[in-house]
Amino acid sequence: MRSFVSLCTLILGAGCGGSMVATPSLAPTARGEFLRTTSTAPDQRTPAQPLAALAVIPVQVTYVLRALTPVLDSLFPARDSLAQAACKNMARMVCHTYGYVREPLQLAANAGRFTINTNMRYRARVGLPGAGIASCGFPPETMRRATLSLATSLYWRRDWRIGSRGTQLIASLIDECRVTALAIDATPALRSVVDGQLETFSAQVDSVMPFATDMRPLADSLWRSFLEPTALDSLNTLWLVLDPETIRVAPLAGNGSSFTTAIIVYGRPRVIAGARPPNIIRPLPPLQLILGESPTTFTIPVQVELPFEEVNRRATALLIAETANTSLRVTQVRVLATGDSVRIGLDVNGQLNGTLTLASRLRWDASARELRLDDLDWSLDSRGALSRIKATLAAPLIGRAIRKATLGGRVPLGAQLDSVKIEMLKLLNGPMAPGVILGGSIARFDVESVGTTDRAFVVRAKLEGQAGIRIQE
Repeated sequence: MRSFVSLCTLILGAGCGGSMVATPSLAPTARGEFLRTTSTAPDQRTPAQPLAALAVIPVQVTYVLRALTPVLDSLFPARDSLAQAACKNMARMVCHTYGYVREPLQLAANAGRFTINTNMRYRARVGLPGAGIASCGFPPETMRRATLSLATSLYWRRDWRIGSRGTQLIASLIDECRVTALAIDATPALRSVVDGQLETFSAQVDSVMPFATDMRPLADSLWRSFLEPTALDSLNTLWLVLDPETIRVAPLAGNGSSFTTAIIVYGRPRVIAGARPPNIIRPLPPLQLILGESPTTFTIPVQVELPFEEVNRRATALLIAETANTSLRVTQVRVLATGDSVRIGLDVNGQLNGTLTLASRLRWDASARELRLDDLDWSLDSRGALSRIKATLAAPLIGRAIRKATLGGRVPLGAQLDSVKIEMLKLLNGPMAPGVILGGSIARFDVESVGTTDRAFVVRAKLEGQAGIRIQE
């Protein structure tokens, strides 16, 4: 048999059915409390709840630059040979043939700048005014050498794509092209060919970059996952609803072989016990940059309420069944609390008609991770009433049932906390899409305090950790 206290294990993951109302925490958030938000209309069956604390949930995003290599290689192939029809014509000269072989593109990022560098060998035939056709790099000569460099600034666009601007181009010809027999220097003409090739590549990079780095699908997937309830226990009886309100991104920052940013979701979390809550329908908001420093870890304060009305209903059903065939029957259970003082009223009939009362003090033992009802005992009036019928079996039965159900006034929640941590780790780790990996860790998930309101037991907990996404293909 279990009484009302055993039901408190539902708060953090015990596996029985039913539903409980849960409200978000009112503890202030350390950073990011700059949003003006509105709350949805409260459930008309219960009093309106205060607005919950704003949880700040940053997801660090690492974009590995080699993910851009296939797109860039398609724009600037590793080798190519262009005939006159495709060879770029320049002022005062005609390009007849141009071919090159380049080394792999070297991609790097530093602060907000993105660079592409490569070494190249080329050969060409160009027509010069009054000098006929000049060529360089054809056998028996070796191909001429050049270095190409492109540097551009990356920035967030409003459509969740990454754009480039402020592009700088540098093409350096290491080897000159002097045609000795004609006594001419074709180097300037060939520099024009290489410059034209680099300019074309730069324009193509500016065009394809927003499509190659479209972050909207990723942000939308993350946003929708936050709209969906998350099971906090293996039996799907306890649910975390993050209820996201808005989303921000951090400026792009280069870090060698990758650039990083953060997608920061702001929500008002709550915990709901019972059946799976419906998904929240809310479209991804427009992109906005975060104001100030971007947080690196998430802190999710949650407050769970176990209403006395629900406790009364369950405990009444349990004790009615337990005492149905005894001479002292329980007909109703009523729980009242003020601060940490708890009073349980048992309406009884049969050998004794009236109300018996148990009194206790509610306390959270952090070291043992237990919810405790200290000094759980009958009130003086109830003890006196029970002593007058102590020869019967009914009174001791009720007393034993209460003590057994409360495990002597101790409800261990450590296992439930561990279960919650395991379920959250499953949510925070795994592939989101091909080449997109979500990884996370939880540093803490602790009950910080327990208490009461005029209508419910209240458990306040905090979830702390880190989450990140790596885009590598």
